[in-house]
Amino acid sequence: MEENLKLKTTKIFVISLDTEIGATRRSKLDYKYEWFKANDDSLDFIKTKMIHYWSAGQKSRKGKEGCLDSYYRLCKKIYEEKIDDVIIAEDDCQLIKLPDTMPNKLCYLNGLFINAKGWKKYNDFNKDTGVHKIDYSKSRVLGSWGIYIPKYTDVKKLIDVIENSKRLRAWDIMIMKNQSIENYIYPSIFYINDEGVSQISGKKPGKNSRKNYT
Repeated sequence: MEENLKLKTTKIFVISLDTEIGATRRSKLDYKYEWFKANDDSLDFIKTKMIHYWSAGQKSRKGKEGCLDSYYRLCKKIYEEKIDDVIIAEDDCQLIKLPDTMPNKLCYLNGLFINAKGWKKYNDFNKDTGVHKIDYSKSRVLGSWGIYIPKYTDVKKLIDVIENSKRLRAWDIMIMKNQSIENYIYPSIFYINDEGVSQISGKKPGKNSRKNYT
């Protein structure tokens, strides 16, 4: 790991719906966390500004909006309550190992690297152990399977991009397109185990959606 890291006292929030699937996923988590109850609905401004594919069904639309709403509300909580040294994870994020020290930078803890101009998987990123800057001229990170926030003020940029954008997209697309998170940690802290079920659409995710960058 890089120098200038802080000792681990990290709090983990897990975003999870109050559903049977959510309860089952939470029961399989083997680390200490605080449950942040996800929404299957959203604030009016999110509904009004959210972009959907024309063919998206009502369940998919509500799930996409509710996911963004949940991240937005949690970021607001972190900012307003001044919570430092915190991880945001989803309920299908299984912990591999939390380092003894954590970085001093806002960073992804897992995700799927894709190329900068399209959606093909990108493998030519730095795989040395540690924290690295994302080269957005070459790649982007799809998914947000764990985000580390060293200082509560770091979430302000995530809040602002949601509040100030004229149009909204899925959470991971929003932060990816706006390059809101500049760093990632390797190897990944979490791996994804959703057992092939998306709570947003109710369907099996696409072939890339459950892959990890480890």
